[in-house]
Amino acid sequence: MGTKGRRQGSGLAGALFTPVQQRVLGLLFGQPERRFQTAELIRLAGSGTGAVHRQLQRLAGAGLVIVSSEGTSGTTRPAGTRRSSPSSTASC
Repeated sequence: MGTKGRRQGSGLAGALFTPVQQRVLGLLFGQPERRFQTAELIRLAGSGTGAVHRQLQRLAGAGLVIVSSEGTSGTTRPAGTRRSSPSSTASC
């Protein structure tokens, strides 16, 4: 069995999370003070639009991230960061 590039799926993270989940979580929680535009997350995660949107919906549903609409684009950030407010809603 060969490997290409980075090894995805090894260790505990690989047992618990899909590669897309690992990349999205790593981006969001690696820089918790930052807001990411949805298109930016899709590009940085190197995944498809649908896969990233599904992960954001799951994370928002679990209360782990705040997804908000600002104009024509959405932004996402981890819940519990200094910019969070109880009136934020989750919508992708």
